[in-house]
Amino acid sequence: MLGPPSSRRMAGYGGGREAPSADGGPVKLTYVCFEGTPQELDESEAVRELVRQWSGTVDTVRRTPRAVVDPESDDEVDFGWLVEGDVPGVVEEGQSTVKAQLAFNPAAQQFLDFMMEATSWEGVVVHGIKRKTWQEGDPLDYTGYLRLRRKGSQYGGFVYVFASTGVINFRLQYSDEIAELAPDAYPLTKGNYQYRVNIQIHDESTLKQALALAELAYDAT
Repeated sequence: MLGPPSSRRMAGYGGGREAPSADGGPVKLTYVCFEGTPQELDESEAVRELVRQWSGTVDTVRRTPRAVVDPESDDEVDFGWLVEGDVPGVVEEGQSTVKAQLAFNPAAQQFLDFMMEATSWEGVVVHGIKRKTWQEGDPLDYTGYLRLRRKGSQYGGFVYVFASTGVINFRLQYSDEIAELAPDAYPLTKGNYQYRVNIQIHDESTLKQALALAELAYDAT
């Protein structure tokens, strides 16, 4: 299976902040990030607790903090973000896993905007990944990265996306044209030779650059 190099989460801890409550008074929110691979976070008790408390989907895709009870201290804390609404293009069996990864992506909204735009292009389908031990009938893996492929294309995915970090890996070769189009993109020197351009979406500027690169890769497949 062709694919991009692995990506390890960048994580840290942010202290509390105040936000207005429904009655106008301040509410203390604490944002906590965990360090680990998507696979490790997928096995995390805290992440499973977040998924269990899911409130269902809504018509719009947006982020909202969600407080859960820490089983070790009985304190109510906020473990990152929960995404309300479906992640564009992801099938039902992968939704909860991808949302759990997005909980730790500070630019989750920009990542969702990328997915919404890219999956609106003709023939784009989002796939999970077959594990090395995959056998016929096994579910696909959504804990690492997702593959966006143009239906009917003779090539693989035109991009691979990491929900946990916002890193996008493109089926492109780095060049002066790429550097001019997306100054925040960077070349890869290892891994599959067809996928040599990366960018990390962390704001509106990098989102715009990522979409421009994705369109190039899409057109080439």
